[in-house]
Amino acid sequence: MKHTLRSLLCMVGISLLLANPTPGSAGNDQVGSRPRIGLVLGGGGAKGAAHIGVLKVLEELRIPIDCVAGTSMGALVGATFAAGVPPQVIESQVLAVNWAETVGTEGNRDRMSIRQKLESRPYTNSLDLGVRNGGLIGSGGFLNTQSIDDLLRTLVAGARDTSDFDALPIPFRAVATDMVSGNMVVLRDGDLSVAMRASMAVPGAFTPVIVGDQVLADGGQMRNVPVDIARAMCGDVIIAVSLATPPPTAQDLSSGLALAARSLDVMIDANSRAQLATLTDRDVSIVVQMGDIGSGSFERVPDAIPLGRAAALAKAAELARFSVSPEEYRAWRQRITRDYSKPLHVAGVSVVGLKQVSPEYVQEAIEVTRPDAEVTPRDIASDARRIFSLGDFQSVQYRVVDTPAAQTVEFHPIEKSWGPNFVNFDLGLGWGNGGDIGLILRAEHRRAWITALGGEWHNVVQIGTDVELQSGLYLPLEARQRYFIEPYLRMNRYFEDIYNDGERVATYDFIENYGQVDFGVNLGKEAQLRAGVRQSWNQTKLDTGAPDLLPGKSNTQESDLVFQAKYDTRDVVGLPGRGNLLVGRYLSSGSWLGGDESYGAAEAMALVVLPFRGDALNIFGGGGLDVSGELPTYRRYRVGGILSFPGMERQQLRGDNYWLVGTNYNWRLAEIQSLFDQALYGGLRLTTGRVGGRIDGVDDNLITGLALTLSGRTPIGPFLLSLGGTDDNSWALQLALGRPIREGSIFDEIW
Repeated sequence: MKHTLRSLLCMVGISLLLANPTPGSAGNDQVGSRPRIGLVLGGGGAKGAAHIGVLKVLEELRIPIDCVAGTSMGALVGATFAAGVPPQVIESQVLAVNWAETVGTEGNRDRMSIRQKLESRPYTNSLDLGVRNGGLIGSGGFLNTQSIDDLLRTLVAGARDTSDFDALPIPFRAVATDMVSGNMVVLRDGDLSVAMRASMAVPGAFTPVIVGDQVLADGGQMRNVPVDIARAMCGDVIIAVSLATPPPTAQDLSSGLALAARSLDVMIDANSRAQLATLTDRDVSIVVQMGDIGSGSFERVPDAIPLGRAAALAKAAELARFSVSPEEYRAWRQRITRDYSKPLHVAGVSVVGLKQVSPEYVQEAIEVTRPDAEVTPRDIASDARRIFSLGDFQSVQYRVVDTPAAQTVEFHPIEKSWGPNFVNFDLGLGWGNGGDIGLILRAEHRRAWITALGGEWHNVVQIGTDVELQSGLYLPLEARQRYFIEPYLRMNRYFEDIYNDGERVATYDFIENYGQVDFGVNLGKEAQLRAGVRQSWNQTKLDTGAPDLLPGKSNTQESDLVFQAKYDTRDVVGLPGRGNLLVGRYLSSGSWLGGDESYGAAEAMALVVLPFRGDALNIFGGGGLDVSGELPTYRRYRVGGILSFPGMERQQLRGDNYWLVGTNYNWRLAEIQSLFDQALYGGLRLTTGRVGGRIDGVDDNLITGLALTLSGRTPIGPFLLSLGGTDDNSWALQLALGRPIREGSIFDEIW
């Protein structure tokens, strides 16, 4: 009852203040007859959404603002407000943002080309390193900033043409830090969206903004609450908004990583307190208590806005001193308000500034911004993201060139400065209760744009349980890269265990060397077809155990025709939340180029992933068969392992044909980082199938297995822990971390 009465009195008081502004402020028509008000919006990452709640209260109290200074997220909100966008519109725009897509990784794979989806990708990290002067260099930030850049450009679309920030509807300043000199930089001109982005470029997370000789990053390091900047601009009176988070406990700082992160917070808090200490009795300090909302909690943006509103309402009595009459405020609002959402008629589209990448190739990625089209800033931003998804650029800038006759959209993709030689590193770990540990270390090199149509040179070195060496060329035949030729050389070496009725009896060494030339077709972003010719030299020899378990020749030469089709719409690889995967391949071996073998082998699988309330239901099926002739030892189908049949050891069953069907349901148990779709899942998997023509001569009866799983997408890569058993008395506890260890069936494509 006490809280209810207090709330009622507060609401009555605020209503009286709104209806009856103080006599000293009512009826003022000129800025000269009232104090000039400088608004300061402090930094704080996702917490900065609270500034929108403060702006809404200032609007309700009819308080005109004469200048704005902001840092980081305060610069984002402040610049949008200074560009003439009303608080209610800012709120609707920010609440409409999909932060998991803008800051995180959601939707990234949907925009990839089918080649990007299918080519080897690291599982344990997203580092895209370049090679220069004999060393490795990176992008300067772990997070993709293209979607953030596009958001900023959309928020202040038309105001980007105003290069002098004093000429904005409300004069504005953003604060950044020059990482070269270590000095504070006050941004007062240029592209408004670039100033916003520079102010919020957290070192290490976001790539910095390069302006001349300056490397600009997060302004919070120097001036998280820039009171002095606003006072120098116009501030007879300052309204300063800062964002407060409870300090950590001693137990929270027990690790070196936690202490390192806290050190930046301490530096920012110190300069914030120093600025707030300069406020006088005439100024108003609004401190928003953010509770458990952190700087990276962008999924909590809707929760942050009401906190800002509540903090501003608590200061309503102080703020009401600066209220003006309804007529004066209406005139001020009409004078500064701008609408940047109106569509524009596109007269032309151009792609400029490219050095290696073909402009014609980039033009193919532009879907909406076409000549004679009516487009919004959001439409242009979506096309910029599609261009970025081609994978060749560190950012994609754009602007509208406004001439008296027409409006032209100019895209300026910035090619990766750390290219054109790129290197990725990866690792994989596998373990089973049989005692075996599988480990692979992998490095991939890619030399981009070796031809005018986008040719690439690709090399792979993998060591460990499975050894792979590969070098090949990807050669598109036209600018759209729909048709291509891909010749390559490859060497594989695998040590594989042989089982007799569930008991491991030998280990064989398989070596495969071949050259292959594929002709392929990319069908949109979802499918690819290939047909190739292969010449291979294969060797099978005993490593340990009983000899002569594998019939056939130990050394063979093959001449093969290879066909492959893939269709992939999964949102991620490894624990997808939605999408489908279809894979089919056929190999026909003959004697037409001196081959020793004559056989045909076909294998296919399908995976359907159905989302349900954050969980995922997987339905899968597949198999392989010997279409003609007799399969050589190294082509026998392998079944068993955490991917194909949990409950069995890796490659426990070998035969001339097989089929498997099953389903598994993954329950979302806990969030790790929702923006990057990192979570823990508990699962239940049911699998049934049959392996025919087994090399151990055991009857090919139907086998059914059940497995309990714990899995997740984590900062160190995906992992899968499985405890499974089958109705033929086989069981296995298995672990896979990072890049999966090969099992040898088409079900390797699932993970």
